[in-house]
Amino acid sequence: MDRGASCIIIDLCEHPFTEFREEMGDVHLGFNLDWIKGQAAKVFSEVKVKRLPGIACKESGRAAELFFASMKTL
Repeated sequence: MDRGASCIIIDLCEHPFTEFREEMGDVHLGFNLDWIKGQAAKVFSEVKVKRLPGIACKESGRAAELFFASMKTL
């Protein structure tokens, strides 16, 4: 019996702060939430993606929001 699969992602929302690459060692400038939904929908039957209100990565007076994505096959 196939028990399905699930995945959880917590990461930065897309942001314009290119200096975060040097200041914080970021490899990318966050994720576009619509892109995450689209990619996940190719594999998973249930996808939920939302910003985490009030939770952000803060550096030098700037903040990039975090998001939570959960996905699973039924």
